[in-house]
Amino acid sequence: MPATNKGSVLIAEDERSIRSLLRTYLETEGYQVREAADGHATLAALSEDIPDIILLDLSMPPPQGMEILRHLRHSAIPKKPAVVVLTAYGSVKLAVEAMKLGALDFLEKPATPEILLSTLARVRAEQFLAQDRSLDDYPALMARARIALSDGDFEKAAGLLLRAGPFGQEDPAYHNLLGLFSELSGDLETARKHYGQAIRRNPNYAPAQQNMRRYYELSTFGRSDEPASMSE
Repeated sequence: MPATNKGSVLIAEDERSIRSLLRTYLETEGYQVREAADGHATLAALSEDIPDIILLDLSMPPPQGMEILRHLRHSAIPKKPAVVVLTAYGSVKLAVEAMKLGALDFLEKPATPEILLSTLARVRAEQFLAQDRSLDDYPALMARARIALSDGDFEKAAGLLLRAGPFGQEDPAYHNLLGLFSELSGDLETARKHYGQAIRRNPNYAPAQQNMRRYYELSTFGRSDEPASMSE
């Protein structure tokens, strides 16, 4: 096992086999890992120690993932964990609501080791950038904006995106994040325009393609199975 501590992770998942597999992946890479098999165990673990990241199953025994997110949203803890939602196939539409409640990213089960580790590495990098107030460059501003958006602090996210604007005009990730900001603020038409701008800058930029598909499904059918994506 690597000596470097990459951070602490709480795996909140009711299926033992999945918990064991995730734990193996993460401990091999140097993460400190705890487990919780249901909502009550998750709340108990959070009362003992706040991890850097929670891998949160939305459909575990009550209180379920959405309730855990609401608990975190309204709690007074000074340093809140980054939440990465675990969704089963066919239930990823719940990730949209989860992101509105503060989830930073999502993984569809079963996640490959490569996707799991790259997602957590990105989340940890954004945590460090967001915490380092001495940084005011474009990557730090984008990281802080994502964290603010996941926290539901739209005023702070808007200010950070405004400051990042002069550096991000050719970056599809910037326009995609503007689109997600608009969507979560309730302005779907402006969101569509920003997703389109992201795709025009890079036609192969997957997060904006995914968000654009979801926009058309919401506009046409009033629902979508696509989760919101603000990943790089």
